Parts: sequence; C-alpha cells; structure tokens
Amino acid sequence: MIDWRLPENRREAFQRFYSFHLKYQSHPGLVYSFLPGIAEAYELDEDQRAWLAWLNGNTQNPVMSMLLLDAAPTHKDWECAVEFWNTNFKLMDFDTDRRHQKSKFGEATAKWAEMVGPHPALGWQKAGIMGWEDTWKYANSQPYMGRLSAWSMTEYARILLGDDVPDAGSWMFNDVSGSRSHRNGTAVVAGYDATFWEAEVPKVLGIVEELEAFADDLLREAIERNPSNPDVGRLTMESALCTYKSWHKPNRRYPNVYSDMAYLRIKKAEARFGKRFDLLWQIRFDTLPEHLRLEHMPNDPGLTAVKQNHYLETGEVIMMNRDFPDMENSFNYNVDFGVYGTRKDPKW
Repeated sequence: MIDWRLPENRREAFQRFYSFHLKYQSHPGLVYSFLPGIAEAYELDEDQRAWLAWLNGNTQNPVMSMLLLDAAPTHKDWECAVEFWNTNFKLMDFDTDRRHQKSKFGEATAKWAEMVGPHPALGWQKAGIMGWEDTWKYANSQPYMGRLSAWSMTEYARILLGDDVPDAGSWMFNDVSGSRSHRNGTAVVAGYDATFWEAEVPKVLGIVEELEAFADDLLREAIERNPSNPDVGRLTMESALCTYKSWHKPNRRYPNVYSDMAYLRIKKAEARFGKRFDLLWQIRFDTLPEHLRLEHMPNDPGLTAVKQNHYLETGEVIMMNRDFPDMENSFNYNVDFGVYGTRKDPKW
C-alpha cells in the first residue's frame, strides 16, 4: 500500500486530487456547478450574473445566495434582498470566512448598488479588458471585501461572466498574511512540513521565489494532465492547495469534503426555509457520481473525524480510488460494507 503522506509521493497525490477536483467540480462551495446551474435555471442575463456574483461574494454559500436571488432577481431589487436578509438574519448561514461581514450585508449592498450603477457586469468587463491587475483592483474596491473575499468574488465573477474576467495573474506569495494558506499548501507539496508555519516563515527562510516557481510548475503539469478542462488555473489551484494543506491537520479536509459540506448546507436550509432546493439537489445528481453524493450513500459517515483523519492516520487517500485504482483504501471498503453503520445527520 502506498503511503501518500511521504514527501516523494505528495506531488503525485496533489496532482491527482486537483484533477479529481476539476472533474467533479468539487471546489469550495461547489460554486463551479451550483452558480452556473442557478444562472441557467433562472435565465440570468450578464447583469443578473454580476448580481449573483456579488451575493455569493457576501455569503460564500450558494444555498443562501439562491434564497437572496429569489427575493431579489435583479440588482435593481437589491432592497428586497436586504429586507430578506434582515428578516431572516439568524437563520441565514453565511460561510465561516464571512461571519464578521454578515452583519454588514445591508450597508455593503447599498454601497455596491450605488457604485455599479445600472449595469453591474460592466465594471468587471472594463477591468477584465485591462488584465489581472485592474481586475484585482476592481475586486478589492467592492464594499466590505477583504483580501480573501475579493479573491473568491473574482472567482465567482469569472464562473458567471466567463473570460470577461481573467484568471489570476499571480500567486501573490509575497502577500505575507493573505497568501499564507495556499503558500503553505505549496510548501507541503514541495516536501516541506509547512502546515503550521506562521505567515512570515517562508520569507524568513528565503523560499518565497522557490515556492512561486514550484507552483507555476505544478500549474504547467496540471494543464498537461487536464488539457480540455477550462477551469485549470490559479483560481482553482489556489483552493486545491489550501484544501490539500488541510489534509495534514486533524479534523479538517479530505477529497470531496466540499460536496459533503454542501449536502449539510442544503439539509440545514431545508430545515429552516422548507423544501425549496430541488434545483441544487438536481445539480448534484447531474454533476456528481453516486458514491460522491451523501444523499445516496447512507453508510458514508460524512463530515466526521473518522473521515477527516483517515489520510492523516493511515497515509491512504480516500474517495478517489474509482478514478485511481492504486488509491484503494480501507475507508471506502468500510463504507461499502457498512462498517460505520447508517449515518445520522444533525438536527437543526
């Protein structure tokens, strides 16, 4: 059995994971399947798509973004979205990374509406024509968007508006605090035990340029491995590096974790807002194979320590063995044979 934790095996493990990530669109929030699916089902024009990018930039949770879109189908109705948010504030589930900005959604949206005017897609398009630096400045100019939130919202805008929004032109590893997670992820792939490094450590060690070159090489290899996938780029590899780094922390991430998290988000929203999310369940059915959908795998324990820590404790990579047979592992065997019993989802 291969121990994928060993430094000599990490690059191959990461590249396989990134290809898996791309194939099943299992990026954070499932935004590469949920956001286009919502836009197509609601028949959104480009300004409505820019509105959805703004909504998801705030919630970082497409389940909540869809509720806000239901309340306010266009940016012209932004006050209806704010009213819905205000009425349902305690029930709305913004992502952990946006927990401190949740209370600012009303104020931020009012400022955003004034800023973008009648055609919100135009700001992204004008910036995109000028390239990544102008796009990045535009993203950072959005109300109450910090470094990480601006990066994510740029990704949502690219998903929804296509090539009008360019891929990131840099890893920004010299951003000491803002790039810490994916910079450390790159270090782990490169063979450093960097998972818990403080933000300034790579600069102190003088390896920032080395890590940037290594990340560029990972991207070149990924393009060769996934030649027909339009989503290969820094925006998607950044989140894959962050996720891979967290394989090496207790009670954290694993392949397909964001699909499991999305399942819980929909179930939680159903408990609070009723069964109005058939579209999202259908998108999951259309884009994920059965073994990656918790709703059809009752013996998979889901987002629990036994799943989160399996790789860390055994060196076996879970969930990817059907794509890569030499990644056969005891976790998937246990699921197939019901060793963990029937999953009990949380009650909200």
